Amino acid sequence: MDTIDLAVPADPIYVGLIRSAAAHIAAHADLTLDAIDDLRLAVDEAFAVLIAHNPESGTVSVRFHIHADHLAVEMTGPSGGPEPDRSSFAWTVLTALVHEVTTEVLPGKLVKLTLTAKAVASA
Repeated sequence: MDTIDLAVPADPIYVGLIRSAAAHIAAHADLTLDAIDDLRLAVDEAFAVLIAHNPESGTVSVRFHIHADHLAVEMTGPSGGPEPDRSSFAWTVLTALVHEVTTEVLPGKLVKLTLTAKAVASA
């Protein structure tokens, strides 16, 4: 397993950097082109969820875990609120784009979202 860490200010102008990193890392994790595009959108949505209540305050940490059969993206940010609403449109989008989404509230009003995208086995 390889792990890659990235931290950016919790400012919307940095979402493109995280999207680009996610796409590049996903390509190395053997995700299909469609799965890479879906992950880019999911990362974008997760970033928006994490900074929704505290834009431009704090840092969003992103940790990519590359496994043989999947890519896990842990995003932790200063949400300032409770876990994301699982009945919201944002949650619906997230769960439609990746295989699994989990959430956890951490000390300091931080929220961690973990997005899991499965790699396709080679033929």
